[in-house]
Amino acid sequence: MLGYRWEWRHTLASTVALVALATTGRAHVDPAAEVLPSWSDGPTRSAIVAFVTAATQQDGQGYIPPEARVAVFDMDGTLMTERPLPGAVLPVVADVKAAVAKHPDLGEQPAVAALLRGDVHAVLAQGETGLAQVVAAAIDGRDADQVAADMAREERSLPNARYQVPYSRLAYRPMLELLRYLEANGFQTWICSGSPLAYTRGMSKEVFGIPPERVMGSALQTHVEERDGKLVLAYTGKVEHVTDREGKPPVIHLAVGRRPVFVGGNVGGVGDVAMMRYAMDRGGPSFALLINHDDAGREFAYAEKGGESLAAAARYHFHVVSMKNDWQTVFDPSIKLPGPPQGPADIANVAP
Repeated sequence: MLGYRWEWRHTLASTVALVALATTGRAHVDPAAEVLPSWSDGPTRSAIVAFVTAATQQDGQGYIPPEARVAVFDMDGTLMTERPLPGAVLPVVADVKAAVAKHPDLGEQPAVAALLRGDVHAVLAQGETGLAQVVAAAIDGRDADQVAADMAREERSLPNARYQVPYSRLAYRPMLELLRYLEANGFQTWICSGSPLAYTRGMSKEVFGIPPERVMGSALQTHVEERDGKLVLAYTGKVEHVTDREGKPPVIHLAVGRRPVFVGGNVGGVGDVAMMRYAMDRGGPSFALLINHDDAGREFAYAEKGGESLAAAARYHFHVVSMKNDWQTVFDPSIKLPGPPQGPADIANVAP
């Protein structure tokens, strides 16, 4: 079965789990629809329920001990929308120009230079590395505690250019259901994002129900200073580590201490393939979920030009989620869906 390391014993365990669900005396009720109501009936939802059910059946071949039930998810594009610009950019756009005026060398970084000239395509092309560069430049020299407070406030107030609500309201409803379903079955949920920690931790608990200590992200360099008689951490304007691509497994190893058994990522930058392979190669039951952005009407339609993530899914047996076909709804129903986007918004139109 696609979606986790294919072995006959896993297929058998999943089949037994589904049969058990169907013969509990509630044949008229679809158990999957009860726990994942925003997911369409189909192989994707069935595979998730089969895997989780097998993982909790102690005498079954797909059983996973509670201490090993670690689920790790990318954030931007996996748990929430990342277009027309990643959410971490909005709170800092207005600060980049001032920071570069003080330290012109910051403007030599490709993503920062692209942001200053209003080239959204070039900013997106830099991926998570560029995102970290932009945020690092904007908060150069600032107190880490103050940055955290500012980020937490601004990410709840600055609107996404297409939906006109803050990114903190644009979590994918089906993925929130999946997080709660996993947690109800003894899985510990984590975030492993390319967005800087200063941004991701500010919303992780409120938006995703995941405490900040279970968030991994790109690290921006700091050093200790004494200000007004108190020791503070101050940002240096430099990137310490980008949590993207092959940079994700080492961060997971350091933070979690074991390979996850369930991982979620998305197409668009090949950023999650290494993390997903890392989980799939653990030597036991595992499940990889790749979100395919194929719904221009309700969200966005995009992928790598060469289709690398989808090719990796076919090769390494990731389970691909069609946003268009597998999700009955994308966001909270209160979010008004605009018309299809015409392309990446100009930075001038999304900057605060």
